[in-house]
Amino acid sequence: MEEVKLRDWDHFKGYVSSEYAEDIGLVFRGQRDSNWKIESTLTRLCFSMPLGITPSNLERKQLEMFKLKIRGLRGRNPSPLDTNELWSLGQHHGLCTPLVDWTESPFIAAYFAFEQAEVSASGYRSIYALDRMRLERDKTFESLADVIFYEPIQDDNDRIVSQAGLFTKLPTGENLVSWLTRHQLDHYITKIDIEDCWRLPAINDLKTMNILGSTIYPDLHGASVTCNMWFETLAENMEQKRVLYSRVDKLE
Repeated sequence: MEEVKLRDWDHFKGYVSSEYAEDIGLVFRGQRDSNWKIESTLTRLCFSMPLGITPSNLERKQLEMFKLKIRGLRGRNPSPLDTNELWSLGQHHGLCTPLVDWTESPFIAAYFAFEQAEVSASGYRSIYALDRMRLERDKTFESLADVIFYEPIQDDNDRIVSQAGLFTKLPTGENLVSWLTRHQLDHYITKIDIEDCWRLPAINDLKTMNILGSTIYPDLHGASVTCNMWFETLAENMEQKRVLYSRVDKLE
């Protein structure tokens, strides 16, 4: 896997424009810490299970339980959902699933990388670029059935449209980069790292693109995130201005 460390937020914008503007079939994922693996929430849950519970058993039981627990909660005469649509619905509502979120927009991916204020352990946020089109045409990938791309079509998940979103479904217990590497397919993914310190310029810039909590999450959660972030960035922007003015005064 190629890994690229960029100088700053402006370098990211320039890199995206030069490397990806003319390509189609790319998908992106943002993560708050560059040390984190690309793995599903069900895989993370799997690691905390007793030894007798295998990944496949956990996945089967989780789906069975979810089917039972949502009875009567989707309104009257709900449309039937296949397995992947059920996982997608669960993902939307916080269920641990074998799905991993992606977006067709590198800037929406960047929002997810920079959304949380907590400092990453590595000091870097990461945006992954995956060449879906070429990967799916690769004969090795075509011969394998354990990783798929999935785009839900049901109306239960309104965030998918707002986030230009889709999923990869991974075998529970796997992480995507290791899976790609094992099958000699890791040249289709690139990891882009940006230092934590560029979070505020990124969030300010993404806001001018109308990429913020209320557009990423078109629901009450998004409204709440937007309010919280407004005050948080207000304080940070004012502090940056105070420092700048102080330095200007000293120069004068």
